[in-house]
Amino acid sequence: MMDQERCIGCRNCIAQCPYSARSFNWSEPPHTPEELSRPYSMEYNYPHRKGVVEKCIFCPELLRAGKLPVCADKCTMGAVYFGDEHEDVVINSKGETIQFSKIVQRGASFRMLEELGTEPRVYYLPPANRKYDSPDEKRAKQAETSQL
Repeated sequence: MMDQERCIGCRNCIAQCPYSARSFNWSEPPHTPEELSRPYSMEYNYPHRKGVVEKCIFCPELLRAGKLPVCADKCTMGAVYFGDEHEDVVINSKGETIQFSKIVQRGASFRMLEELGTEPRVYYLPPANRKYDSPDEKRAKQAETSQL
């Protein structure tokens, strides 16, 4: 969570973020009249402001209303799934649901830079017919090669 009222725009957090997940607002972001009428909310991260850093916070106002975040809702291919690991289900824009624990148990997902100990909460599901190895497969192949 970031407080845009305290941010001085130094961008140090961008340089330190191992996920490259933060961005700097170089220009005034577009606002709807409704956004401009609301007071600033650190929890909802709006209205967005020029000269500060921000990152995705998964649209908490939509989640509270029982909706998917915009990224999952608007993905026309249904490639973005969203859910809560404690509810053990993820869903996409097409209404398809997958049991989260089964994906993790099968090793069908990975987390970026997990080895840094940051305990990331975003899991990535590589396609079954991918051309490139997942990070775990890449590490396993490197370990096999180094043992030879």
